[in-house]
Amino acid sequence: MDAKFHKLIRLADTISMREMEKHAIEDLGIHGLVLMENAARSVADWLTENKLKNNPGARVVICCGKGNNGGDGFATARLLANRGYDIQVVDAGEVKKGDSRKNQLLWEKFGESTTFPDVNASLMIKEADVLIDAIFGIGIEQSIEGAYREWIEIFNSNKTALRVAVDIPSGVSTDESKILGVAALCQHTITFQTGKPGCYQHPGVIYSGKVHIADISIPEIYSGRLPVKNTDSESSKNISTLCTYLLTPEFVTELIPERLPDAHKGSSGHLLAVCGSRGMGGAASLSSTAALNSGAGLVNACVPGHLCDQLPGQSAEVMTVSPHNAPEYFSEEHTNFVEQLASVHDAVLLGCGLGVHSQTAVFVKLLTKHLQVPLLIDADGLNNIDESDLQERLNNTIVTPHPRELSRLCGKSVTEIQENRISTVRRLAQDWNVVLLLKGANTVIGSPDGQIFINPTGNSALATAGSGDVLSGFIGGFLVQGLSPLNATITGAYMHGLAAECFTQKTNSKYMLASDLFEGLLLARNMLKV
Repeated sequence: MDAKFHKLIRLADTISMREMEKHAIEDLGIHGLVLMENAARSVADWLTENKLKNNPGARVVICCGKGNNGGDGFATARLLANRGYDIQVVDAGEVKKGDSRKNQLLWEKFGESTTFPDVNASLMIKEADVLIDAIFGIGIEQSIEGAYREWIEIFNSNKTALRVAVDIPSGVSTDESKILGVAALCQHTITFQTGKPGCYQHPGVIYSGKVHIADISIPEIYSGRLPVKNTDSESSKNISTLCTYLLTPEFVTELIPERLPDAHKGSSGHLLAVCGSRGMGGAASLSSTAALNSGAGLVNACVPGHLCDQLPGQSAEVMTVSPHNAPEYFSEEHTNFVEQLASVHDAVLLGCGLGVHSQTAVFVKLLTKHLQVPLLIDADGLNNIDESDLQERLNNTIVTPHPRELSRLCGKSVTEIQENRISTVRRLAQDWNVVLLLKGANTVIGSPDGQIFINPTGNSALATAGSGDVLSGFIGGFLVQGLSPLNATITGAYMHGLAAECFTQKTNSKYMLASDLFEGLLLARNMLKV
């Protein structure tokens, strides 16, 4: 990594968070009540500043479960009541033990609670101006049913209240963002010490709203080797090397290559884009043009012969080349030509619009096995190989599948992949020794050493033909400018999403063409001043 990791936002799964808390309490001597008080104060302070200071008469209802999340809620209620606000508590009954019980008893000295289910409790929730969800915290895994489900459904039915989650919305899986039957739909989440992965993947991101990370004095750096849950029962790995991060503009800005005063096209990288087939020339044109827009000095589009002089929408700056006797698609006989061509380029982008002809599959398999330069495989490049072909690549490989393409490669269903995006990407990036980018909202990027990076940029305007080709071109362009495969992938994905945000903001539209991302990229660069 070229940039400093402290400029990323660390995300902690359930096991990591609990071990961090345990270390703070048992090894450092920070009492659990202190941590709970710090958490409650962060919620109380946020509410005071963002709602109650200007609306002191607002009716605040805090929903408290029986665990530590409920303890945070009771402490928040006490702090707010002590400030003179109108606070009501709906609880799940008596908390049996620990710091949460102590805070429940403390609350009873400041106000009363109504236990759910109860008609009055339901009415209080429906009439509240502010609703605080402190029912379940991290670690819940079972589906929410019965009275708890009813409770959350009534919580969600109050559409006019400001709804705020404590640490994570109840019903959202901390590690993978699954909805456990039902979940509290909140506009804001006050989470503690680190972000939680479930708040940054769909559908959990919808329930979390805007996430605010509060420092409650739990150190992020801690001793010990901590086991990480693995859905495939693999051996435990060192938590220090298996972190999950949220990308930030500060981090990405440091990665973007600086164009030196004496730079020329030869010093800015030369990409070979092996793309296109009959009816799919646009993919080759988009990916090649995207690489130039991201800063590549030169781009050669290696395409079948019928596209060589008439690439649809071809930018004047994109050069084209074709092997002999490749009229409509590539086949095995063209492998040597492309290998020799690749040897004088800095990286290869393989697959955009390549087609899935049986002869093309042989061509792709041979290329992935023999190419020595950094290789990005996308789209039909992936559709023409299998898992064993990836495992034969030694290093310097990026793969950018969407969920269905990854499903075919790894044998997992699309549903399994989408419900376990982080753990799936982490395992496969390690097993295949590749940088793996799983497309979709809040793109997940995995490195061969098991680290995960979540991209927060982008919007639904990217759901348009060709946007994936542009993404590959952006990554390829950064790759030939000297970034490592991981850093090129991170930078390309972040700027691709930011370009969509900037363009749609400028045009005040939810829609765009993939080619509009080129203008969006200029706007994004101006925003970041790079």
